[in-house]
Amino acid sequence: MLQDFIEEQKLLCEEFESKYIKVNEDDLVAIAKQTLNKEPIVGLRKKPDADNVAWFIYGGELEEGADFFDIVTVKELEEIFPDALVYLALEEGFRFMIDADEYEDVWKADAC
Repeated sequence: MLQDFIEEQKLLCEEFESKYIKVNEDDLVAIAKQTLNKEPIVGLRKKPDADNVAWFIYGGELEEGADFFDIVTVKELEEIFPDALVYLALEEGFRFMIDADEYEDVWKADAC
């Protein structure tokens, strides 16, 4: 349940000097499901687009194409890729990179 991640999200935001952005189960996330078997897994938060999607998550290299990302709710993401949930409260401009060997990098990019 998303509620279980709130404290961890707040600690992560504090660690990386990000404002805490409340996450709701019906918020939308773009995820490239077909790439989740590739590493590293990358997530980036941009200004919300026309569909109100701010997070984009993919594995390996970012590819182009309208069908690269599927739009899912945070509740659906919890089933598809729960490892990303802790990062979703980071503010606009943040990115994360993780892998199966517990590598983690979180940073704020200069431009979104």
